Amino acid sequence: MSHRRRADPVDALKASILALDAEHVDALYGLEPVFEPDSAAGASAIGDYAEFLCPWCCESIGTTVDLTGGARRLIEDCQVCCHPFELDIEIDASGALRGVSVQRVD
Repeated sequence: MSHRRRADPVDALKASILALDAEHVDALYGLEPVFEPDSAAGASAIGDYAEFLCPWCCESIGTTVDLTGGARRLIEDCQVCCHPFELDIEIDASGALRGVSVQRVD
């Protein structure tokens, strides 16, 4: 008489949970992520970091530029002296940051 051991259902459940990858989790919960947080390509598609000098006080200012809105002009206040300046954001055809120019708003 041969005794066959039944598989433990808890062990089977643990194994199936550990086997899930990001795509299976997204499908399980009905998610369709815009980007994966660990992906360098996904992060760069959303924004890029730019550093420039304030045209009023000449302090170095850094900011994250949103690349999803395309090329545009914004009015910002300096984080140091609080004077307004205009940021001219240039985006190339592939959606990458081409450049940021800054000028005083008088």
